[in-house]
Amino acid sequence: MVKNVCLITGFLGLMAFQQTAAGAEIHIDEKYHLGEVIVSATKTETYQSEVGSSTTVITAEELENSGKTQVLDVLRDAPGVAVVQYGSYGGGTSVYLRGSKPGHTLVMIDGIEVNDPMVSDRSFDFAHLLVDNIERIEIVRGPQSTLYGSDAMGGVINIITKKGSGDMTWDAFFEGGTFKSFKEKLGLSGEKDKLGYSLSVLRFDSDGESKAADEWEDDGYRNTTLSSRLSYQLLENTNIDLVFRYIDAKYDYDDGANQDDPNKIGWSENMMTKFAFDHAINSIWDHTFTFSYSRIKRTYRDEPDSTDLYDNTHNWYKGNRKKFEWQHNLYPVDWSISTLGVEYEEERGLADGRSSWNRIDRKTAETVSFYLQDQLTFFEDLHVTPGFRIDDHDRFGTEATYKISSAYLLPESGTRFKANWGTGFKAPSLYQLYSDYGDPALNPDESRSYDVGFEQELFGQKTSFGLTYFYNNFKNMVDWDSSLNKYKNIDNAITKGLEFEASYRPLESLTLGTNYTYTKTKDKDTDKELPRRVQNQVGFHINWTLLEKTNLNLTATYMGHRWDDAANTNKLKPYTRVDFRGSYDLTDHVQLFTRIENLFDKKAEQISGYGTPGTSYYAGIKATF
Repeated sequence: MVKNVCLITGFLGLMAFQQTAAGAEIHIDEKYHLGEVIVSATKTETYQSEVGSSTTVITAEELENSGKTQVLDVLRDAPGVAVVQYGSYGGGTSVYLRGSKPGHTLVMIDGIEVNDPMVSDRSFDFAHLLVDNIERIEIVRGPQSTLYGSDAMGGVINIITKKGSGDMTWDAFFEGGTFKSFKEKLGLSGEKDKLGYSLSVLRFDSDGESKAADEWEDDGYRNTTLSSRLSYQLLENTNIDLVFRYIDAKYDYDDGANQDDPNKIGWSENMMTKFAFDHAINSIWDHTFTFSYSRIKRTYRDEPDSTDLYDNTHNWYKGNRKKFEWQHNLYPVDWSISTLGVEYEEERGLADGRSSWNRIDRKTAETVSFYLQDQLTFFEDLHVTPGFRIDDHDRFGTEATYKISSAYLLPESGTRFKANWGTGFKAPSLYQLYSDYGDPALNPDESRSYDVGFEQELFGQKTSFGLTYFYNNFKNMVDWDSSLNKYKNIDNAITKGLEFEASYRPLESLTLGTNYTYTKTKDKDTDKELPRRVQNQVGFHINWTLLEKTNLNLTATYMGHRWDDAANTNKLKPYTRVDFRGSYDLTDHVQLFTRIENLFDKKAEQISGYGTPGTSYYAGIKATF
């Protein structure tokens, strides 16, 4: 393993010293809206329009206007993203990106990989991630294994926190509402000489309501989130960045679908941190060294009670991942940006409890990786990005992935064409390898995917729309073999569909937008549709600023029919959820707001036997000073 690291590091240095031409420039054409700057698609700052992958950037302003408390509710409004939760606050939450498995989406916070090593599919539970101190959310759909390795074969979601700038500013926030819910926040941000800082602490409490549908006992929830980001300019061309986030959540939950339990409790403790060293060696070469660490501990307890005299559960799971990465960006000519890097990642986990079948001794998996990508620009408006990656896993060996994406701009007509093709892989989780139900001989999931589409702007960029077709072929996936009561490489599936987006801005103060996602899935072994994938999903939003002080925001999401089980025997009903938020700037430093969730009180089950809250009302005040 050490030999591989040395070889790759040497290769990086050799490649870097071979670059001798002038620095890179980003082409900007005022006739075409280039979109937001996105980092997650290429690991460098690039305009969305110059990226072949399908991307969504949710800005801090959009987060503020929506007023949503949880990141999972923000993701519901994005195209190609289906969110499924077990009931209400604290209920386990999964994201299906273009119909892929939850474990096929890599989730990062400021580049820190936070997928849980001890969850069976190594997915991330969005139930406890609150919209606090977040600058933007970047979603990249389609295979991203060439830059991010395992877990990214379906796409990447990167949550980027706020970076301190300007004069020192305090902000305070208070909100109260239905279910005896209260949220308080205190934050501090600013910049002093060479130091930038952003710090916040948030507390959220709610009595909640029963997660099990049609039951009586409320399931309470509490969440304490600490977030900080510090940056310091050591030299004119050298910066360091330190990120820290800690989430402590406690929640009540139930025995299962339509099965209430008065004292079943879960705890989730999640800590993540990253140190980054950025150095620009000269005008054609900069590099970044990062170390990141994330740790998740989950605990579940259920004692005997009036509904079940024989409950006796006390189980816990611990997992962590450490990652070292050395990334180089080279600008040999004004039409090329080369990105290459080396990574070392270690996953570690264990489980214990009162039940012997739940115990997993401390296990470790190590991966050494090398990636290479080149962003090429031809004739100013054609952008082609090929990429290649090798991952060396200490259990199953070497896996190679490839990708090429392209974007072609026609600024005179406001048209953009895009295409993306790539392969992906997903390493088996520690649970799938080493639990009593696992198999150390498991191989990775594999995929081949592509998408093609176009975007069009009209009427001086006031109107835009786009359409994308996507296709994913997953094979050899790890799944549950009921005949053996073990995980095996037995699943093969196809997901395909369309993503449509449109926006219209008739006034500078008024924006309307909509998106539609059609997803068709098929289990190639059973000819059944994959469970919990929504075939038709529609999103709509409107944001209107009145007289500069008042802002009105309305979002609506329609979720169509979907099967709750792999046998396709239990079809869940469609539903539409509408949320509203209104705010008024009382002064330059004080804002009053109100919001209503599930405005029309639509009862729905995202998972059979688990209900969702009816109409909920909230109001609060926000102050900056």
